[in-house]
Formats: sequence, C-alpha cells, structure tokens
Amino acid sequence: MAEKALTHSSIRSSLLTDPDSGYGVWPVMLTPFTDAGDVDLAVLDRYTDALIGWGSAGLFPVALSGEMYELDEPERLAIAARVVARADGRVPVVAAVSDSGTAEQIAVSASLLAATGVDAVVLIASRLVPQEADEQQLLAIVAHVLAAIPHVTFGLYECPLPYHRLLSTETVQELAATGRFAFFKETSHDLARMSERVRVTEGTPMRILNAGIENLAESVGIGVAGLSGWIANVYPDLALRVIELARSGQLDAAIALQDELVRVEHGMAPTYPASAKHLVQMRTPIGFRTDSRWRPSAIDPAELRALTGALS
Repeated sequence: MAEKALTHSSIRSSLLTDPDSGYGVWPVMLTPFTDAGDVDLAVLDRYTDALIGWGSAGLFPVALSGEMYELDEPERLAIAARVVARADGRVPVVAAVSDSGTAEQIAVSASLLAATGVDAVVLIASRLVPQEADEQQLLAIVAHVLAAIPHVTFGLYECPLPYHRLLSTETVQELAATGRFAFFKETSHDLARMSERVRVTEGTPMRILNAGIENLAESVGIGVAGLSGWIANVYPDLALRVIELARSGQLDAAIALQDELVRVEHGMAPTYPASAKHLVQMRTPIGFRTDSRWRPSAIDPAELRALTGALS
C-alpha cells in the first residue's frame, strides 16, 4: 500500500498554472457532525455550496478549524474527497496532512491525501518536526516528501498547534523556489514579516494568505493574496469586500468593515468552533449542528444574534 501511495501522481495543478488562482478568501472549513457524532457529509455538501456562493476563492477543509486533530485519517480523507467532488472545479480545494512521523510516513499520508483530488496537499510546519528541531531538519523532510511524490502541488500552514512554528524568511524563500508550493497560510499576524514573505516568493507560484482579519486590508496593500481565517468560515463575502475595498483604494471603508469583523470574531472566539457553526446555520439553514469534538462549548443563540446584528 505504501509503495502505491508513493507513486501516486494524479493531482490537478491549477494553483501552479493559473496566475490568478489563490487570490481572495479561503475559508478553513468547519466540520459538521450528526447527532450520533459522525461526520455529516450531506451538510458538508451544502456548506461547500454556501461558501462558494458567498464568493470564496478556494476551500481549505481538514485544517485546525475543521477539527483535524480530532478526526481519524479515513474521516480526513473522506472530507477532502467530498469537498473536492462537491466543488467540482468551481474553486480549488486544499487539505492538510495532520499526522506527524518519519519523512516516509508523512510522504505516504501526503500521497493518500493527494489521491482525493485536492489541488494542493498542505504541510503543517509544527507537524513536520518537533519543536526543538532546526529548520534544516524540516527542509530535509520536505525534500523527501517532494521527491517521493513529484507531481503533487503543495501548501504550507503555520498551524499554532501543537506548537507555533513560524518559518524563517530564508526557509520560505527556499521552499517557494522549488516551484512546488502554491499556498501558504501564514500565521505571524505581523505586516513586516508578511511583506518579507511576499518579497521572497515573488516570481514563484506561492501565494501568501493572511490568517488574521485584524490587518487584512493593510496586508493586501503589501501583496498578500487574501485571507484564510476564522471569520471566513462564516462571512467570506464580507472578508472579500474588505479585500475589494482595499484594492480599490478605499482603505478607510475597508478598515471600518474589517474592524466590525474583528469584533465579531473576538466575540465568537470563546465558544469557537461551535459559535461559528451556529452562525453559519443562522445565515443559511443547512442543518449545521453546533456539536464539536475540539473545544466543545455551549453557545448562547441570543448573544450570537446580537453580536452579528450589524452584519445582517
């Protein structure tokens, strides 16, 4: 099985070949569950449609907001495959390899994920190597994975769990120069660092996505491709509006809307992701329950309704 996985190469590469792909809003998709606790694929279909209808540039299932660490591998693969099938080429889809292990084990997991048809397999910085490891060890593992599955497009994700590893500018530049990386969810929340990352990836397929809504408008001005963060799971259309306003020079209007989205995101944070699931259900009644495996929380519907009243 491992040998077959390592030779798999049938993955689409639109993120590498289309210079306009990657720009906009990429929700880190929430995972719906049934009342029995199973992944609800029917609701996932409807959620995929809703996010695309709200203007998402791409979709990122199997990420931290999707409770990837609480899902087993068959569930993660099923979610990725289902979103790819439902999106049906309307937008690109990426998904993350959330298991750690040897370089060989990570390559096998990446190949299995590639077989679902995602446009890019996302490698998580804090899962490639332990916290005490240096970046040369990380680069060696990435080199092995890229060599093992040579026709796969990749992404990067500085997931803050299990620990927060921010990649150096030099490492970002080296990985971008391979031409194999098309997507980078960066989590520094630092405009100066983002600017450096944009600079060193210029001329490569890598697109830098800001994880934070709090400085999205400003980051667009320095060349960041868009947003992949919490608020995008519920309001990708409004996050896209921030980007459009910023790119058209209407920075004051962009920041005013951005500040409102920051307020909502902060308000839903204590009970996230249950709060976000409820807000999705408020926007479009697709049967999204608030059940979560990661940080399960009781939510106050009236409080959430009041929180988001200005966005209605």
